Amino acid sequence: MKSVARITRDVVAVVREIKGSCAAGIKVGDVLYFSGANLVKEKSDEICAYALTNIMPVVFSCRLGVDFDKLGIGGRLWQCVDPGPPYTPGGTVFFEIMPAEEFEKEKLKENC
Repeated sequence: MKSVARITRDVVAVVREIKGSCAAGIKVGDVLYFSGANLVKEKSDEICAYALTNIMPVVFSCRLGVDFDKLGIGGRLWQCVDPGPPYTPGGTVFFEIMPAEEFEKEKLKENC
């Protein structure tokens, strides 16, 4: 019997773009930090439950070290479910899903 994959790393979802205006108050640069099965509130900014429904499958794949290309999804940018104008008054939020180690390296480069 094959063993179940071991959860290997923390994952970050970074807001890269917003088309329109997010009804939940999320802003470009906001972060959602996942450790194990938990969303770490102390390391996260605004949280939108609707956005979580779309990004969670990718977050869990990233935690397990799955190559997005091999899944046939080919990218790390995922959006929330709000289509934005002209369909709703809100806006579409685009999240980049990445291992937390990559995010920390990115932050270090920005601070240099």
